[in-house]
Amino acid sequence: MILREVFLSDTAFHSVHVLGFKPARGIVSFRQLFWPYRFWLLLGFFLLLITNAMMLMVPRMINMGVQIIEGKPAALDMLSVLVWLFCLAILGAIIRTFSRRTLFNVGRGIERDLRSLLFYHLSLLSSDFYEKHSVGDLMSHLTNDINNVRLFVGFAVLNFLNLVIIFSGSIPVLISIDGSLAFACLLPFLLVIVSAQMLTGRMFHRVKEYQASLAKLTEHVQENLSGAGVVRVFHQERVEEKKFQKTNVNTYQTALRVAQISVVMFPLTRMMIGLGVAVVLYVGGREVVLGRMSVGDYVEVNARLLQLAWPAISMGFILSVYSQSRASLARLNELFVLRPKIIDGTYSNVPISLIETKNLSVRLGKQAHLALQNVDVQLKHGRVIGVVGQSGSGKSTLVRILSREIVADQGEIFYNNVEGSQWKLEPLHQQIAVVSSEPFLFSASVRDNIAFAKIDASDEEVKDVIEKVGLTEDVAGFADGLAQIIGERGVMLSGGQRQRIALARALLVDAPVLLLDDCLSAVDSVTESKIMKTLREKGKHVCLLIVSHRLSAIRHADEIVVLEKGKIVQRGRHEELLKQEEQLYGALWGIEQLQESLSHE
Repeated sequence: MILREVFLSDTAFHSVHVLGFKPARGIVSFRQLFWPYRFWLLLGFFLLLITNAMMLMVPRMINMGVQIIEGKPAALDMLSVLVWLFCLAILGAIIRTFSRRTLFNVGRGIERDLRSLLFYHLSLLSSDFYEKHSVGDLMSHLTNDINNVRLFVGFAVLNFLNLVIIFSGSIPVLISIDGSLAFACLLPFLLVIVSAQMLTGRMFHRVKEYQASLAKLTEHVQENLSGAGVVRVFHQERVEEKKFQKTNVNTYQTALRVAQISVVMFPLTRMMIGLGVAVVLYVGGREVVLGRMSVGDYVEVNARLLQLAWPAISMGFILSVYSQSRASLARLNELFVLRPKIIDGTYSNVPISLIETKNLSVRLGKQAHLALQNVDVQLKHGRVIGVVGQSGSGKSTLVRILSREIVADQGEIFYNNVEGSQWKLEPLHQQIAVVSSEPFLFSASVRDNIAFAKIDASDEEVKDVIEKVGLTEDVAGFADGLAQIIGERGVMLSGGQRQRIALARALLVDAPVLLLDDCLSAVDSVTESKIMKTLREKGKHVCLLIVSHRLSAIRHADEIVVLEKGKIVQRGRHEELLKQEEQLYGALWGIEQLQESLSHE
């Protein structure tokens, strides 16, 4: 997009890239928003200038008509005056339509570009950002905040330009007719402008509070709709409804605080206009009676004053929209100033045949203890590494570190003996396929989800990986086969089907590094056994790491790493670990064997 190119070229770190792209940096200003559309803004202003010039001619034509009725000499006859009024009305309406269309289109264009820039920026931020920001809040930024900016760029700018042109054209004419009368009737309008300026700062802060509360409301709705099934199962509808009402009332109250300023502005503006008309009636009427002003001039002054009415009334709208757009742009800039923690290096040699960590320590968020502590792991081509441990031992964190989704607080990670920060992210990610225990699936077909990372995959390739993960019979049972739409996040599938589709997706890309984070936890033991046989064969050709809570799934691994509270407490082959008495692995194996024997009774 044009806006993205302008913004990045002006403010980006040229030496910093993420996935081959330059991240946005700094604050987006209204100047940067307007600059790519400066030609269309000038065109819109020019068209407004023409249409307002025509409109400003109407009171003079009326003045001439009154003079003709009074029998006084005028520059035109009555027929010419009527023709002029007709032409001005028709042409003014046509040109005004084009001016509004031009300026409103600028607003829509900036809305499109700003949303594109924000989405682009968000896609380059590191994963820790998404752990701190909810989807509902980000959706509010992408919808409500950007829409408010668009309203300012389109509606408010148009009315502001309209106000400037009309006042600039009317005031000199009013002064030429009667300077003292012009000053008297325009004084209330000056008070409106001063009052609006005084209220702008207060409106900005209140609107920002309202936008934040609206984001929380969006977040609450999104979370409850996504978890509607859980709410219903545990009969918490009334509890969640009360929580929603509290959030909704807070949003309502912040909206009222914004409205309090708006409702002051509009009556104030109308009152000032009424005062202006009253001044004209009193002072101008007296001038007419005393013979110092013609009836035509008196009518023209009133007509011009009425022409100033709507621009003056629109001051309230402009103030409200401007304050909302400022608050929304400030909220957007809170995102634009954020920097990705994981950026591109310069190294891109592939394929990866060795991953090694040295004294790796990681702290997640504000946790008191380290998620990983002094961890040394080595993945080699052709070897299978198994990782086991109790919940919270750091298994998933290790997978996230190896896939360079997060960075370590201490220690180093090497890919092909090159430190991780030296690698370009795109070629690095292309060499690593990851499957989690709770994989994300798109609301698309089975085939589209499997071929997500390899959209040009043939039907034979897709069917081959489906066979490897034991999905053939499942797909055959779908009404539309591979074209079956699986719903949001795969809601129409079982947990085991979702995991196997994610595994098929990873196998299809045939990456030299395969990281499996307990991705068969929802699969029955028979299917798991078949899949593990396939994976052991796959492990001869890749760097394979398997995290599993079932020790039977990794008993044939070349090395098993046992984690406890973020530390490696045991490592070795299955048989070697069993010989280590009173150790965690042996205890876990004993529990698993007991559970298996009980299940067969």
